[in-house]
Amino acid sequence: MTKHRPKIARLLLAYVIGWIALTPAHSEPAAESVTPLMRQMAGKWSVEPKMWPGADAKAIELPKATAQRRIVSDAFLQEEMTPAGGSQQEAFTRIAYVSFNTINQQYEYFSLDSRLPQMMSYTLPGANQARDGQIELRGTSFVAPSWGDAKNVPFMYRLTISAVESGRQVVRLFLKEQRPQAKEFLAFEYLYIRQP
Repeated sequence: MTKHRPKIARLLLAYVIGWIALTPAHSEPAAESVTPLMRQMAGKWSVEPKMWPGADAKAIELPKATAQRRIVSDAFLQEEMTPAGGSQQEAFTRIAYVSFNTINQQYEYFSLDSRLPQMMSYTLPGANQARDGQIELRGTSFVAPSWGDAKNVPFMYRLTISAVESGRQVVRLFLKEQRPQAKEFLAFEYLYIRQP
């Protein structure tokens, strides 16, 4: 019986080594789904929006808004934008979500605005996510019911989100009509200023 002890000991040792190698404690740590940029974006902000109605148009100042951004369950960032207090503009609610998908390692952004209720989603593919602290997300297409004198205008779109610097952040929406020789142009810019 004693001659089988070394064999049993070797089998037991092999089992223990295999079990340790397969336990989650020894696997690679999971990536964070809330990035440092997203954490910096949390808080209350005043928003100063501008609009450009075309590639060669001048900027139009839009009424100010307020944005409340919060981290939800340490999983994603939620933003709710409404008119600033004392604003004469009609009531609206714009909801946006920013997440970092740890499965495919990309930023994802989604927004829905009560003024033009079309779901707009964007992604940032690729491992190298930010350039100079800025992320650039690509959307697909949407149709503007009216744009200037034109009706039902189809656009491609993309969004840039800058780094937060000195309590300020800039978000820009670029549009490009889906027609030959159309030029992409900056359509909206949102200057976020952190509130105490």
